[in-house]
Amino acid sequence: MGSHVGQFVEISWIAIDVSERAANVPESTRQVPLVARVKGFALERGEMGQETEVLTLAGRRIRGTLISLSPRHNHGFGEPQPELLRVGGELRRELEA
Repeated sequence: MGSHVGQFVEISWIAIDVSERAANVPESTRQVPLVARVKGFALERGEMGQETEVLTLAGRRIRGTLISLSPRHNHGFGEPQPELLRVGGELRRELEA
């Protein structure tokens, strides 16, 4: 299954190879490449796992490996933190006192 021109897709590429890693990063980090991911509109037909080019929302043209078709926005802020849930009420009470 592949993408068609103009389809919103996600690509990835190796931004920093292991041999290019900075000496001041942790050893475990230096042992793996830095993989970048970006979403954009396919500028050519592409098959999953194959190299393709996209136009990002910022207008950049980037080549990388096609990893997702019509990608979702899956980010979140994690589980609610009990301390932060209480702090608003506590602060309000302090300000009213």
